[in-house]
Amino acid sequence: MKQLNTKLVLDFVPKRGNPRNSEGAFIRDKDGTILFAYSQYFGNDWHDHQPSNIALIRSHDEGETWSEPEIIATAEELNASNLMSVSAIYQADGKIGIYFLAKLFDDGKSEGLHSILCRVIISDGIHFAAERCGFRAPKGYYIFNNDRLVRLSDGRLVYPAGYMDRPRHLLSTVFISQDDGASFYKHEMMLDLPFDNLLGLQEPGILEHQDGRLRLWMRTNMGYQYECYSYDHLKTFSVPIPSEFTSPCSPMEMEYGPDGTLYAIYNPIPTYNGRVCSHASHHGRNPLIIRKSTDDGKTWGDCYIIEADEDRGFCYPAMCFTNDGGLLVSYCRGGTEDGFCLTRLGIRKFFLKDIENKNATYEGIV
Repeated sequence: MKQLNTKLVLDFVPKRGNPRNSEGAFIRDKDGTILFAYSQYFGNDWHDHQPSNIALIRSHDEGETWSEPEIIATAEELNASNLMSVSAIYQADGKIGIYFLAKLFDDGKSEGLHSILCRVIISDGIHFAAERCGFRAPKGYYIFNNDRLVRLSDGRLVYPAGYMDRPRHLLSTVFISQDDGASFYKHEMMLDLPFDNLLGLQEPGILEHQDGRLRLWMRTNMGYQYECYSYDHLKTFSVPIPSEFTSPCSPMEMEYGPDGTLYAIYNPIPTYNGRVCSHASHHGRNPLIIRKSTDDGKTWGDCYIIEADEDRGFCYPAMCFTNDGGLLVSYCRGGTEDGFCLTRLGIRKFFLKDIENKNATYEGIV
């Protein structure tokens, strides 16, 4: 693996009253400003189901500096207990849509925790209108991860999701919108590993390749990101199989750059017998690396390290390509002093020219 020359341009440290900042997404405003929306927790607890809102920061200099955060959606106004896992996309009319997961509790009812999708529409970069999306799916606990919503070439929005059918075990599916995000309906497909497994197929991501095939990838505890494909525009999917991306149980991100180069960011070292991590709460999510493909994902180049501090865990990345040839990557980067890898949020910047176009080699990988 090769070390990239990166710059930490933002570091949200957990503090009293704000125990966690994490899992965001980038998008550009009409005037060129880079917007970054993320989940901002309040109170005294960082765990997933604790109270959180959606915050927004801005950069006018290609990610070198950032504004102070402002809240654009609150759990209270949406009658939810928690808002998190932000994605961002341009609406058909050119407005910006910030989409996120809302967790709801049915007090005193047997259904318990369930989840839906919400969004904030930004028309002028200043005013924010929060609303619930129509959600046509059986009530249940669905998990939508950050920076996962995509628009297909036919105009539909697709949001991959996990569904918890029993404690800790997830099935993978997709939600589809045919009305520009006003409502989503669940695909009938529910994917699981083809054998009994404790965790199943978790936290899927989706990508439309340049040849029209759709790639769905999912984290597992099997030492790999698993993947499957749809060749008929979401009607059916192939059986999930291990990809070439070795990994602990941690999410991967894929995105095309402006020149058509495909990039993947993930943790490449799987959990194996004898692997020693400096802190158990990091789940082996170290280091965080990036690879690129210049042939639409058929082959991949070398591993380049974004960050590798052994006392930290890195996960839930999002990407933003800058106009000066750089790449901004946001991700959770909590260390031992933070208590857990999810509690601290960082943004790093580096330049794409430093990622050489060479075939992968495994000499010297540690």
